Amino acid sequence: MASENIPVIIGAGQLTKKEAAPVICGSPVDLMAEAVTVAAEDGGLTMQCLQKADLLITTSLFSDDGIINPPGSVADKLSLPDARCMVSGFGGIMPHAMLHHAMKSVAENKAGLVILTGAEAQYNMQQAKNSGTFTGWNVTSGRPGLPPLTALGLFDGACETEHIHGLSLPSTCYPMFENALRRRYGRTIADHTRKLGELMSRFSLVAAKNPLAWFQESFTPEEIITVSDLNRNTAFPYTKRMNAMLGVNQAAALIVTSEAQARKMGIDRSKWVYVHGYAEASDHWHILEREAYGFSPAIEIVGRSALAQAGVTIEDIDFFDLYSCFPVAVQVTRDMLGIAENDPRPLTVTGGLPYFGGPGNNYVMHAMAQMVEVLRRHPGKTVLVTGNSFYMTKHSAAVCATTPPKDNAAATADTSVCQKAVDLRPKHEIDPQPEGRGTVETFTVIYDRNNLPGKGVVIGKKENGKRFAAFTPSDPSLFSAMEKEDFCGITGMVASRDKVNVFNPD
Repeated sequence: MASENIPVIIGAGQLTKKEAAPVICGSPVDLMAEAVTVAAEDGGLTMQCLQKADLLITTSLFSDDGIINPPGSVADKLSLPDARCMVSGFGGIMPHAMLHHAMKSVAENKAGLVILTGAEAQYNMQQAKNSGTFTGWNVTSGRPGLPPLTALGLFDGACETEHIHGLSLPSTCYPMFENALRRRYGRTIADHTRKLGELMSRFSLVAAKNPLAWFQESFTPEEIITVSDLNRNTAFPYTKRMNAMLGVNQAAALIVTSEAQARKMGIDRSKWVYVHGYAEASDHWHILEREAYGFSPAIEIVGRSALAQAGVTIEDIDFFDLYSCFPVAVQVTRDMLGIAENDPRPLTVTGGLPYFGGPGNNYVMHAMAQMVEVLRRHPGKTVLVTGNSFYMTKHSAAVCATTPPKDNAAATADTSVCQKAVDLRPKHEIDPQPEGRGTVETFTVIYDRNNLPGKGVVIGKKENGKRFAAFTPSDPSLFSAMEKEDFCGITGMVASRDKVNVFNPD
């Protein structure tokens, strides 16, 4: 494949809009179109050049009330006459998957100029609903659309028994992963909680210096782990300040072309950024099938593949952005990539999803756009950005630099190779209606918005090795004990009625 077809990122744009009520600052389509305009200005593209785009991909939206065909609507707003339109499907790695699709299309001469964009306007939408006049964004387009990049929908990440017992809610299952990780580390609850505060405080320090962050303030470890009126419990061991912030107005965009086209359009060489390595793969799809909790074979395999394509080691990476929807995602990714806990290199360039903001499926687009800016300020350096979809299920990694790669290995990477390696790992059988004795592998206690504990949830293993999910009895004294003692490893009896399982500890 000719070097002329090596894909290059030439434009990156981001915006965050946090106007006070009653100002309503636009639909997700408005935000995406503006982000693309910012990306074009960033790369020095004229509108005439931008209108030659032949592929436009947008992330799937959460705040899509009344928006039919988001990519078509963005193309209409930007007057892109020839752009084929595609939407991503759901999942946090989607911006990475979109970028890889764009790179492959450019490398194989199937596209000359590709626009990638995404946004969320959940804050806008809630403001509009609060005003009592919201009837939907009412944005539509008659343009034909390509099939989505992936057919995955919002609720396709969990099986029936996981849905029944709340594991399809990230705010439930990630705390469960966290408690399993603490168990693997061998820490006390108090020590591990302190570590969580220290980790996330460092993320907030980065957000405080980022003018695009939703929360431009830093939090001490104590402010993150201590329960208050502004920082209630969500699900043990997490407080609100450890959760991704979804109610934002944010958008980002990237523009991708080939080296030949970049030269033809007169794009300054200092703007060019390359992807040197890319990989993605899923751990066993259902949470209850997985080998164990608190680690991820897929992250290890994906990271190793992306680094190998780039011809670098983890020690060669100068800047990271590890997906940070919850603290456990950061820690497991760090561990699987071989980054020491005391490594001085920051693990985010944005501030992370709890503080920078968690705009639905589009956070990784922001991380990549931020990394483009970082690399331009530090030419010759190397960066690594990771993504995560659903319930620490699907993982991605991209290694980038300003120096050109020696070939198109990243653009044409066969992502099925990593998946085949993950699929060889042991898998547990699920028992959706368990009866008999079992042992708790991990757990959480879920709180309501009044900061009161309402449900205990466990993942356990029966004596025959089959996995189950279950609620505990609704007993405040039990909830208190679960948070003070290590409930992992507790034995008891599990029973099922009408597909709802209840675990009673000994």
